[in-house]
Amino acid sequence: MSVLDTARKALGVAAATGVEQSEAFAQLGRSLRVKVYRQEVEELVSSTGSGVGIRVFSGGSVGYAYTSDLSDQSLKAAAQAAADAMSVTAPDEFAGLPEPAGEFSPLELYSPELAALPVADKIAFAMRVEKAALGSDSRISQVESATYSEGDSHIALANSLGFEHQFSETSCYSFLQAIAEQDGQMQTGISFTTGRNLEQMDAEATGREAAWRALSLLGAGQCASMSCPVVMDPFVTASVIGAIGSVLTGEAVQKKRSMFAGREGQRVAGALVNLLDDGIHPDGLATAPFDGEGVPTRQTGLIKNGELQAFLYDTYSGRKDGRTSTGNGARGSYRSQPRVSPTNLRLLGGSVSPEQMLAGVDLGFYVMDVTGMHSGVNPVSGDFSVGATGRLIRSGSLAEPVREVTIAGNLLDMLDTIKKIGNDNRWVPFGGSIHAPSIMIGQMTVSGK
Repeated sequence: MSVLDTARKALGVAAATGVEQSEAFAQLGRSLRVKVYRQEVEELVSSTGSGVGIRVFSGGSVGYAYTSDLSDQSLKAAAQAAADAMSVTAPDEFAGLPEPAGEFSPLELYSPELAALPVADKIAFAMRVEKAALGSDSRISQVESATYSEGDSHIALANSLGFEHQFSETSCYSFLQAIAEQDGQMQTGISFTTGRNLEQMDAEATGREAAWRALSLLGAGQCASMSCPVVMDPFVTASVIGAIGSVLTGEAVQKKRSMFAGREGQRVAGALVNLLDDGIHPDGLATAPFDGEGVPTRQTGLIKNGELQAFLYDTYSGRKDGRTSTGNGARGSYRSQPRVSPTNLRLLGGSVSPEQMLAGVDLGFYVMDVTGMHSGVNPVSGDFSVGATGRLIRSGSLAEPVREVTIAGNLLDMLDTIKKIGNDNRWVPFGGSIHAPSIMIGQMTVSGK
């Protein structure tokens, strides 16, 4: 039975409970993870799983239940559990299924070659990543972890308003953490590569980058406190964009947890800033033809030339604001209900190379890593204070390595003072799916010695 047949079957069982509206979200997934250490396989885990989530509505009340057992008896039990939960849930005028969907973007997200490729080839890829790091410099003493991971997912959604669609996707990535040692000090550096098949990833470049990031920080210490220009590499920019994207939702505004509340149509950033949520980008790891409610995904401009254009909505939060969903009703899996969330956040890149960005800085700070960005930001005021690691910039070049310092400020002020945006965009999978370049902020406070 196909995953769509499973969704149809679960929908029929849910409808038989006598509810007004019903929905079934079915998922079949496979995953593989390989970890190597010193060119030997340390861990190899392969798994498959499937399940169905059932959501029902009547009189404005909603109930939800899920099961990983697809037998007739278990599907009936899950449907009844959803109906029972609905019966004790307070009515909400905004609850309900979305209106029937329109056209979907044609997307090629599945690579059958990935699943067919021998596991030995995937182990060899992880070993190549590790070998590239260890062979790049004698000061790279070890690799904390060299991981290759992949998965494929087959998703189907059916509801009582006539929606019946499915899609399949594959993804893979490799992650590395290298350790450099010198004069009794140890520093770590990370790197990663992502794709929908092995051919899209670069093992050697990933290993070398992790080694470079670790080596760049050897001898690091605190710098003096100062106020100076700050350049953030794409990893750090992605952390900032992730924090911003989380409060660019209608739900965050409705709950009064967004620094952007009441700012729609106003300038909230420098004129160079163009940020969008792109649910249909072919390279984005959060790309899909429709969201967790069956609403077609799309591009949504959030900030254009510094002006706040829109917020992200699922069906529920959209109805509360008298708007329609932007295709951002996300699900982690069949175990969870839809909830508004960004898909692929993209800060559009500029025309400046990282080298050109550094060239105009007499004294500044190049940030390579931050800790606590999501927990260290006040979502209402935008104030933040986070730990940072990186290099000083002197006369347009990278200089002494720096650690154990703090950068602090306000996200709105920071957005307003972005002076340059790099041309080095890359997909960063940490904390979401984010396409980020290097950026230069005109002035920030760096707290050190």
